[in-house]
Amino acid sequence: MSATLKKSAHIRYHLRCLKTFLPNAYTGNDSQRITLAFFTLCALDLLDALVSSTTDSERIGYIEWIYRCQHPDGGFRGFTGGDIGHNRTKENEYWDPANIAATYFALASLAILGDDLTGVKRPECLMWLKRLQLQNGTFGEALGFGGEVHGGNDMRFCYCAAAIRWILDGGTGGEDDFDIGRMMRFFEASQVSF
Repeated sequence: MSATLKKSAHIRYHLRCLKTFLPNAYTGNDSQRITLAFFTLCALDLLDALVSSTTDSERIGYIEWIYRCQHPDGGFRGFTGGDIGHNRTKENEYWDPANIAATYFALASLAILGDDLTGVKRPECLMWLKRLQLQNGTFGEALGFGGEVHGGNDMRFCYCAAAIRWILDGGTGGEDDFDIGRMMRFFEASQVSF
């Protein structure tokens, strides 16, 4: 028995996730809504249904929502619920962090939607990314109180950092660029021999 892809069912499911309420199992992930949006947009694009199943104004609305997730100091939040806006102070700013995975998913989603990325705070994002690099060459997930790097030591965050750098054309080697040599040494040290 051969398997067949039920394309129309997949399209309906992803449109439901994009245009209405998320399935109940996903509602606890609201703080990572940008991740869910990326996979939904990506699936519709791969199914060749993103443009044919959404209107221009809907796609513009998705782009605007993603930009509302942009952090003032660089990077993107996982959702707009963490934005404390004008109430943000040095004492509480760590409650409103950008996140490396959310930043990758936001930039990739903007690209999928055909945005030209001119609204991205490129210098701020690249400097934020540089501050996330750990001594061993990998990257943290977010900046906490006093700029302390939280999370990380994980190959996935290296992928996110490299992709963010490439998307933003940050490979200048200048002061806003992270240490590629350090990241490469982390890769080499992480290799497993069989």
